[in-house]
Amino acid sequence: MKRLFDTWKTKIPNYSEEFRKPLFDSLSQKFGGSETKRINFGKHFASNYELYIYAFFLGLYNNELLPIKEGQKRVNFSHEIMNWGSKGRSLNRQDFTKIQEYIFMALVAKTDLDLIALDKGELTEKEAVSKLMLTMESYTNGGLTMIQEQIEDKPNYFLNPTGFMDFVVG
Repeated sequence: MKRLFDTWKTKIPNYSEEFRKPLFDSLSQKFGGSETKRINFGKHFASNYELYIYAFFLGLYNNELLPIKEGQKRVNFSHEIMNWGSKGRSLNRQDFTKIQEYIFMALVAKTDLDLIALDKGELTEKEAVSKLMLTMESYTNGGLTMIQEQIEDKPNYFLNPTGFMDFVVG
């Protein structure tokens, strides 16, 4: 399982391009940023992958498994999962290793993945990781859809300082 985790975390997950401008560009600071800079630009997330993680768990908790539609352009923010929360640039940054492990465990639990077939070599590691990534992208797409619908329904909802927290528990 450790080898599967090590391979999975080298991947860069995608999201539907339809969410780039209305969500990623407006809610998260591209390439991260200091808290002062983020507040000055009205960003809620310090980096794109933080929004991605939030959307993944939102989709997971609400069982919103929505694969990205066939033919829809997929984009990513060129940042491997293993580098999410990297402490290399900032001493104040939290290490995201535990979050990466929790995401992986949730994916293994929610993906139709035959671990015995993987162990026997009947399923390749590449095929297993592809299935995990599809599940991850589908839950994230579900979460991003929920955020987009909330913004369309109530445009000022996330201006409340606890809006994103309230949305998870709401």
